[in-house]
Amino acid sequence: MTDATTSVHRHHVSTDDPDVAAAHQHGYAHFRYEPIARDGFAFDLTASFAGAFGVSRMRHTGRFRAQVEPPRRMIVVEVLEGGLWVTADGHDVAAHLMLAPHWSSHAAGWDTVALRLTTLDLEEVERVGAEISGLGPSEVLFGTMTPRSTALARYWTALVDHVDRALLAEDELMGTRLVRAETLRQLAAGVLTVFPNSTLDHRDVGGPDVVEPATVRRAIEFMEAHAHEDVSIAQVAEAARMGPRGLQAAFRRHRAQSPLDYLRRVRMDRAHQDLQLGDPTRGDTVGGIAARWGFANAGRFAVDYRRAYGYSPSETLRR
Repeated sequence: MTDATTSVHRHHVSTDDPDVAAAHQHGYAHFRYEPIARDGFAFDLTASFAGAFGVSRMRHTGRFRAQVEPPRRMIVVEVLEGGLWVTADGHDVAAHLMLAPHWSSHAAGWDTVALRLTTLDLEEVERVGAEISGLGPSEVLFGTMTPRSTALARYWTALVDHVDRALLAEDELMGTRLVRAETLRQLAAGVLTVFPNSTLDHRDVGGPDVVEPATVRRAIEFMEAHAHEDVSIAQVAEAARMGPRGLQAAFRRHRAQSPLDYLRRVRMDRAHQDLQLGDPTRGDTVGGIAARWGFANAGRFAVDYRRAYGYSPSETLRR
């Protein structure tokens, strides 16, 4: 089932007016900029947004220098052509992948550049960071613009490639609430993995020495009852009557997995049931059923499904 109220919003602008270009750039962050030469100037922006996240491509010719206020959202910047430099907290950074410093004002500039910008709701990133670390959302802090390693930088690029080309390009997928929620979570977890932040020292921490099995049962009952919804660790922990950190520890101890791993398996089982009951002659498809339960990547779903049940989802649907 799709949710038409949160379809992908797309827009494109192309102009030779620097002031018009600046007005569109102000949608990402407020800034004061030096006058831009109009001769030969060109600006092109293509953007796709699905609620709390989006991916944009921008090309800006000519010399640009600006003082930038902290962005209202988290923005990861990839340099596709040219070069970009940012000065924040006394540090100069010129990299092909960087996190725009949402924690401080900064200076930025380039001499003709093409960028890919991935935007995320900052509160959603903090929420995911709290879930995986046990910290409070206000304790999820970033302070470094560059990735932790070149391998992680490549991982981020591949992740955004998939979101941009395979997900945001498909209205039907993005119209499915669980797919949007899972995509947002993947991007938020990606930022938290790729860029240094306060959660990295608090993941996989132990919980209390003794956790009542009833706590885990309450969490399981809640996840099974709400598997069709966008469920957060905070909600599961509240239903279990304990904190997120204790819940993570309880599941590791009693189930040898995380709560989200368990929830994913519940959704896989529900998809399995729907495939068994599905009928291709009525229009049922593997991709549609997978998306219904939050599995946006049909290829990955097929691999995980075969690992779980010993045969492909298409074989189940045809039986």
